[in-house]
Amino acid sequence: MVDRIRDILARFPENEAAVRQLIQGSQVFDALCEQYADTDREVTKIVRTENGETSPEARILHDRRRAIEEEILTMIEGYTPV
Repeated sequence: MVDRIRDILARFPENEAAVRQLIQGSQVFDALCEQYADTDREVTKIVRTENGETSPEARILHDRRRAIEEEILTMIEGYTPV
């Protein structure tokens, strides 16, 4: 679990409690965190190659990561503690 949310916690440290609650209580949020981590690994792998940062594949992955991040943030902002 920690590996999946490490990047999310680093990105949104002010929402740590909400992230931890959501990861335990929402399969959708858990899946989004996993998608984010997987996409981030793919971006890192592509960027390490020559001209990787400017490749079309890198741009697609950056866009995908940004979209997933927006979904995650929407869930965090909509979270109401029980």
